[in-house]
Amino acid sequence: MQVQEILIVKNDKESYGISTNDISQISRVPLLMPLPLRPFGVRGLCAVRGNIVTMLDMNLLLNMNEEVEYNNDKSRLVLLNNDLATSTLLVSEIYNTVEVDRKNIDYINKANDPIIAIYKYKNELIQVVDLKILFKKIKKVTIDSKEIEKGKIKQELGREEEFSRFLIFLMHDEKYAINIDFLREIILADTNYTDISGSSSEVLGLITLRDELLIVIDLRKHYGFKASRHYKNRILIAFHEEKKIGLLVDQILDIKNFSNNDIEYMHDDFKDNKLAGVIHDKDSLISFFDSSVLETLFKENESYIDYKHEIDEIENENFIMEVIIFKLADKEYAFEVEIVAEIIDIVDSTKIVLSDEVIDGIINIRGQVVAIISLFKKLNIQTRINIDSKIIICEINGIKIGFIVDSVSDILHVKADEVREQEDALFSNILYLNNGKRLVLSMDIDVIIAKKDI
Repeated sequence: MQVQEILIVKNDKESYGISTNDISQISRVPLLMPLPLRPFGVRGLCAVRGNIVTMLDMNLLLNMNEEVEYNNDKSRLVLLNNDLATSTLLVSEIYNTVEVDRKNIDYINKANDPIIAIYKYKNELIQVVDLKILFKKIKKVTIDSKEIEKGKIKQELGREEEFSRFLIFLMHDEKYAINIDFLREIILADTNYTDISGSSSEVLGLITLRDELLIVIDLRKHYGFKASRHYKNRILIAFHEEKKIGLLVDQILDIKNFSNNDIEYMHDDFKDNKLAGVIHDKDSLISFFDSSVLETLFKENESYIDYKHEIDEIENENFIMEVIIFKLADKEYAFEVEIVAEIIDIVDSTKIVLSDEVIDGIINIRGQVVAIISLFKKLNIQTRINIDSKIIICEINGIKIGFIVDSVSDILHVKADEVREQEDALFSNILYLNNGKRLVLSMDIDVIIAKKDI
């Protein structure tokens, strides 16, 4: 390789030269999107020319101890050409572009060494770098700048300023939603009910939940739908003004944030429809209800509702965490709810070759890159995707990470006496639910996303 012209870049100690044939542009450093379990030399991902590309750190690639300070005023991003265009190179400082004087360059014939020559420039020795050799062990990735959500590409990205978080569920193949602020938890519907004499047909009966009697309404009958039993049925524990009630629904679908611009409240004339309004979700509408529907249910069943148990009970020190429970290979595991941002349907991810084997790939959700980490591989079990599979999007230190699971079953508050510490690399606690009849492993997410092997 004969070099005609080089761009000189510097760090605190050394000066390096890059052939300008490989360079298309130099820019200030854009927003860095960190990538968990990233390959050696990769700082993360960034948006360049409408694409998401890999940001490589020159200091790391040259085996230096310190990363380039991408927030430093002198740091720059070098955009590359041709076969290297799927990468950008983060450097500490741009010094100058010079035409190479053949008398002052000495080529080094050493196989697989990225330093291919030494160039004498003024009083300095510039180490000339072959980027193709330097990048040899790193596979880059480019993603079209399109939003992928629930398996579809969104054509326009709205500017969303304020959000409300909803739980979405099915009743008779129709989607409904309730604001998460009105939910205490979600439990399995396969439980024992105590009949209430003289109650309406939509009242299933009373259940005991942590030594508290709670009335359960079949919400499907309340809305005039046919009710049938299925293993996917769930009971939503809803609350409002210190009163709680159980609402049985067909199936839980998602937990999702919606822009307030997409939420449309109905006029007063529609109150008899038992709906507060609709959510505009792409090409479909999701009916939702709020406190007015709950107040109606409380009023209709007030003689069965125990007012002695105030909602503040959940803040009692006996309750130490709230968890979302999911399944992998027929076993139950849990994440703490506070780190869960949303739950979405399965979408295809873009693979990152030669990255850590537990990374399934990356997806683009509302303009933000999310790495998908395989819990199946972490647990050494066979990967399988089914119609109930979901991606749980967690947010850790401002970074969103997705985990594919077989299904999501419950959201529960856990008492202190239901938790046992577990001396395991992946599991921080074992949850002893239903008086020890149901064991759930609580995952330590910091360990899951750690670089080191388990």
